[in-house]
Amino acid sequence: MSLKIEKLISGAYGLSHDQQGRAVLVKSALPGEVVEEKEIRKRANVLIAEDYEIMEKSPLRIEPKCPYYGKCGGCDFLIVSEKDSAMLKEGIVRDNLRRIAKIDYDIPFLDPLYAPFYAYRSRCRFHVDMKRKEIGFLSRAANSLFPLENCPALTERINGLLKEKDGILREAQRLRILNGVNKKTGFVEVAVQDGDSSLSIGGNEISALGYKVTSECFFQSNLKLLPDLLSFVKENAEGNVVMDLFSGVGTFSRLFEDHERKVYAVEKNPKCLSLSRKNAPHALSFTSDATLFSRRVRESVDTVILDPPRVGLDRDLISLVESWKAERVIYVSCDSTSASRDLQLFKSYRIEKARVFDFYPGSFHEECAFVLSLDR
Repeated sequence: MSLKIEKLISGAYGLSHDQQGRAVLVKSALPGEVVEEKEIRKRANVLIAEDYEIMEKSPLRIEPKCPYYGKCGGCDFLIVSEKDSAMLKEGIVRDNLRRIAKIDYDIPFLDPLYAPFYAYRSRCRFHVDMKRKEIGFLSRAANSLFPLENCPALTERINGLLKEKDGILREAQRLRILNGVNKKTGFVEVAVQDGDSSLSIGGNEISALGYKVTSECFFQSNLKLLPDLLSFVKENAEGNVVMDLFSGVGTFSRLFEDHERKVYAVEKNPKCLSLSRKNAPHALSFTSDATLFSRRVRESVDTVILDPPRVGLDRDLISLVESWKAERVIYVSCDSTSASRDLQLFKSYRIEKARVFDFYPGSFHEECAFVLSLDR
């Protein structure tokens, strides 16, 4: 059966419809392409075509840059250039805002930002097979390991660690004793963070763009684009009181170390907050769940910065933030589906501007930021 790809949706799936009008998701297919499906399977009430032949190719399609494409599960959107990737992801974000957030007005999008695919990734999580002493990523097909000695997306230092193996294997052995293996995959997961001049593995503290970071706490993995996101957030903050509700290691709180603003850094992970205190020593730091902390806020807030995990925000937290009537809300998202669900609930606000930051070229992941202002 032939399928014509109508558009891309979250996950970088091509959306089509079969002869019965049922939606079919086609992995790694581009808008306008025609594919001949060979096998369609049903997963969670969704039809997915992964085995197909391309009958009509998009002019945007290119040969993947990575020799492991289609085998390793690390990157699955290497079929377009970095620029086209960013533009297509912006289209996905815009579509989610229309369909999910029900935004019925034009949102000004600044041009999406992107960087080269090669050697951009300064943070990753390796999977380790302790029996075979193999290190890599989960394969695209299943929860099996695809061993690697080199990954084009990773920084030179991380690739050196991957090739040498011993440091990762020692850390995997330590973690296996402490936590056991992942029950789903049977592998041990080892996080690595590259920085300005050294690596963090096992939680040692390093510097990255001047921030104190470790492999144990999340920090953005594209250090080439992170300064652009930092500038976007800083330039769009207003007023004297800034509430950073998912402060992590103080990524955004640190932007306001000029003593002119009162900054609250709220982070429930105590290890991350200890780094936040070092990165943003003048902020008022609190180890707390964002919703629980927000229930105690009594003073006026001018700007709220939200950078939640992939699942998005708690509904109660959205109501609390709305009640503060802050002039500005800056929402940074790694998933425009959950962000769109959240943004629909900000009834008192209007999206003033948005921008896509393609932190993960070659993958389906989207990173975007929205600036909300009170709708007077």
